[in-house]
Amino acid sequence: MSTPPLPSLRALQALEATARLGGVTAAAAELSVTQPAVSQQLRRLEEALETTLVDREASTFRLTRAGTAYAERLARAFADIRAATEEVRPQGDADRVVSLAVLATLAQRWLIPRLAGFQEAAPDIEVRLLTTSRLEDLERADVDLSIRMGPPDGGAVLAEPLIDNRAFPVASPALLERRPLVSPGDLAGHVWLRVTTPPRDVDWPRWVAAVPGPAPSPRGWLDFASSAQALEAAVAGLGVAIAHTPFVVDALAEGRLTAPLGPELDESGPCHLVTTPGRARRPAVARFREWLLARAAADRLPGIIT
Repeated sequence: MSTPPLPSLRALQALEATARLGGVTAAAAELSVTQPAVSQQLRRLEEALETTLVDREASTFRLTRAGTAYAERLARAFADIRAATEEVRPQGDADRVVSLAVLATLAQRWLIPRLAGFQEAAPDIEVRLLTTSRLEDLERADVDLSIRMGPPDGGAVLAEPLIDNRAFPVASPALLERRPLVSPGDLAGHVWLRVTTPPRDVDWPRWVAAVPGPAPSPRGWLDFASSAQALEAAVAGLGVAIAHTPFVVDALAEGRLTAPLGPELDESGPCHLVTTPGRARRPAVARFREWLLARAAADRLPGIIT
């Protein structure tokens, strides 16, 4: 009995990209084809497999159980193909370039102020930052390393803890001289600086829920679109913000902010530096990875709450 032929590579790419990116539109953009072309490839794949992969009754894009399981296996297979290709292809000048995907606030408040140190230590290596508001997928050809808040979801990756990630209130010393903040009840005399964008929009409710005793409430609110904006407002003395350790290491060490109150909320473990085995073997990636880990270790604070 002969083995049935494999589906076309284009159809497999269409399913893998659509599952990873969460929809036909994004998959079409990545594959440089039209949306109807991706939809057609998905239908052809279903016909070849005689299995329904996409739930077309759902209001938004959703794979069936079979489609999800198949896409997960395809993702691992494509990752192996990319890693093998990277090992075989001569690097040449490209090996001087390292790309890192990182959240914009983390790049602004922790990484960028430190990059000059790496440039001095390794002037032959060019670092390219991809700032993003979401977890960047290492399946992309232009991403060598990623800094992720919390542990990675799994898969064939190398992940190492980089920076502690805890959440706690912060304020400027000048503000606390005018309005002391000794216990959670004192927060009633302060304006709370709130980030309205997920997932940071739940920072204050989560922290208040962890406070023992009566729940404090603010004198007023100031709303911001990002953590970076809220923390700058805190430095300026406009109110009290919920900070995350990686974003305030420098401000705390330099005395621009202080952390007067607990509790500290554990944010699903530390930030992780993530790469793939294939990329980790590139000399430039290995050097940058080692530098990041050493630099982060030097920044670890023995205690946050004053």
